[in-house]
Amino acid sequence: MSAATQSLRLWLPQYWPAWLLIGGMRLLAPLPLGVLLWLGGWLGRLVFYFVPIRRAVTERNLELCFPELDRAARRRLARRCYESFGMGFAEAIFSYFSGPERFAGRFTIEGLEHIAAARQAKRGVLLLSAHLHTIEVSGYIANLHLPLSAFYRNPNHPVFAYMVLRRRSRGLHRMFRADDLKGAVRALREGDVLWYAPDQGKRIKDSVIAPFFGVSARTNAATGKVARLGRALVVPWGAVRERRDGRWHYRVTIGAPLPELPEDPVAEATAINAVVEGLVRAAPEQYLWQHKRFKKRGDGYPDLYAGMR
Repeated sequence: MSAATQSLRLWLPQYWPAWLLIGGMRLLAPLPLGVLLWLGGWLGRLVFYFVPIRRAVTERNLELCFPELDRAARRRLARRCYESFGMGFAEAIFSYFSGPERFAGRFTIEGLEHIAAARQAKRGVLLLSAHLHTIEVSGYIANLHLPLSAFYRNPNHPVFAYMVLRRRSRGLHRMFRADDLKGAVRALREGDVLWYAPDQGKRIKDSVIAPFFGVSARTNAATGKVARLGRALVVPWGAVRERRDGRWHYRVTIGAPLPELPEDPVAEATAINAVVEGLVRAAPEQYLWQHKRFKKRGDGYPDLYAGMR
């Protein structure tokens, strides 16, 4: 099927509700960022209380990863996580349908010198990040300062997949499917700065069991392999949404390049998870705890999400 035919299929009546939602997003986009975030926070709160999608999963993850918190504290953290998730949706609207001038004064980036040094040395950079709620806005901010490439995995709904891919690719240098490691390696050898988040528990070829917040988790162990083949540096990347001078601000932090990762897959995955854990602890409520991080661990491990959707 040609690309033109596929695009036409997206206008079939069954997809009209999705287009209406996207139209609503475009109508909301001109609102001030503070108003959008307020609306997003309320949307997340409503979902938490009245449409508890993945709430049990979120609370289970927090129970596993923050055993020092009592049940009431974990419940409060889970609610804040949903508020942050809603704010992340608002940030996606703002990022997808706004120009760079609307971000003026809204962010700081610490550590750009690490990227500059790598590029001066003609080395590619693998930006090691995580699935934070600030993923869309921080990607947009990064793209204002450096030619960013990224891996992507499309949403399941074809209309949203089409829209997200078009919006994300507006300023990105290159985009690669999540399984296109050859393309990523080639780009790194050419000096690309490639955003990469290996923190979701997919049962893939290059995955092992390694601790994450002290809990055994299936972990992608291809980071070191990709970096070595691409002759690239692995650089931590995090972004936190915070209040500053009475309004919302984004603090993007670029860490120093990691030492060469061990070739043993479990040792590598353990080191990568430790970095990701540090990024998450900077603002625990802003991490995607709605994801079943400890699934697909294989025989010998209990199902930590039994009965949860």
